[in-house]
Amino acid sequence: MPDTDFEELPDIVRSFRPKCPGCTPAKLTEPGARPCSFYDCSGLPKELEVTCDLCIYDFAAEDGQVKCDQATCETAIRLRGNVENYRTWLRLIKEEPSRQN
Repeated sequence: MPDTDFEELPDIVRSFRPKCPGCTPAKLTEPGARPCSFYDCSGLPKELEVTCDLCIYDFAAEDGQVKCDQATCETAIRLRGNVENYRTWLRLIKEEPSRQN
């Protein structure tokens, strides 16, 4: 996909890199890796939050037990809206080493 996808991400998302001990780009982007939620990854921008802190439903992986009506819950609507940002950001992280060469 073109770099313009990355340029459309908010600045805070493009510049964010996890600082959690043991978190590496390889670990973050490996198949089956679970997205961080704001209570797991310090400094995670709200634009990358994809896990509900109330029902622990993961909107990126579509996993967990939803305790709300996803069509009307403001949190669910916001988090579902972040999934594309999250996936594009993961691609950015994964492609970053090759883009720096």
